[in-house]
Amino acid sequence: MRKLAMRKTKYIQHIENCNNANLLDFIPWKISNDIVGYVNKNIASKLLSFRSIFHEENNAIHLSSRLKNPQQRSEAVEDILETLWAEEICGMKLNENYAVRAKIGSPNLMTIDRGASAHLGIITTGFHLNGFLTNKDQLKMWVAKRSATRGTFPGQLDNLVAGGQPSNLTVAENVIKECNEEASIPKDLAQKAYPTGFISYLMEAEGNLRRHVMYVYDLIMPFNFTPRPNDGEVEAFSLMKIEEIIKIVDSSPDTFKFNCNLVIIDFLIRHGLIQNEDPDYFKIVNGLRSPLN
Repeated sequence: MRKLAMRKTKYIQHIENCNNANLLDFIPWKISNDIVGYVNKNIASKLLSFRSIFHEENNAIHLSSRLKNPQQRSEAVEDILETLWAEEICGMKLNENYAVRAKIGSPNLMTIDRGASAHLGIITTGFHLNGFLTNKDQLKMWVAKRSATRGTFPGQLDNLVAGGQPSNLTVAENVIKECNEEASIPKDLAQKAYPTGFISYLMEAEGNLRRHVMYVYDLIMPFNFTPRPNDGEVEAFSLMKIEEIIKIVDSSPDTFKFNCNLVIIDFLIRHGLIQNEDPDYFKIVNGLRSPLN
């Protein structure tokens, strides 16, 4: 594959946009002695108004120790969230449960609805899948255009398939599910997707905190397969030359959904299209994996 000429890029700006948060601006909330989330002052005051469930101690919000197991904690917090949603606080209910834990790989301490995840500042995970193909020295990538009716980032470009990680599936299971739902990719093809690593970022958005990990997958697409929208979340798919995609990421920062830019940057690094001769190479590579605590 031919190497692209060196250019001044905005890769660093995309990374900085996704890592604009300062944890000192948020109040930690704990289960036992473990920090599981961070909330702004407004959300903190709302949670502390439920005195039998939350209390403040040593500049942190604590979940009541009388809630002994994940089910009890989940049910208690769900009741609170229902009240806050009725007051149009803490986002909106999405009916998909996310795990609450101190760090990736540690036990799940409870679950909360996805719609409140950024408001409570929990670590969230998901996956993004690059669908691409090569013909001699030409690299092309399938790109999704998000539906204009979506509640978040309508009409923006996206990776071929992506999805948040529900608490009741493995990442591999989620890849297969979302491939079918979003792009009509059959199971036998979706199973060929392979993990390539992860990207993490720490982002403040509208006063809330996104502590997010994206597991990255690559899938070499057959020449005779065209993805098709299935569940209404995607309006259309386009097969684009990698040079076109680089130009968009470089010069049109809001065309792709914000975190998809990071996935594309990671892809370019792994495929030798951003190289160590770039003066920002270390900052770019290191910036794709931000600490979440």
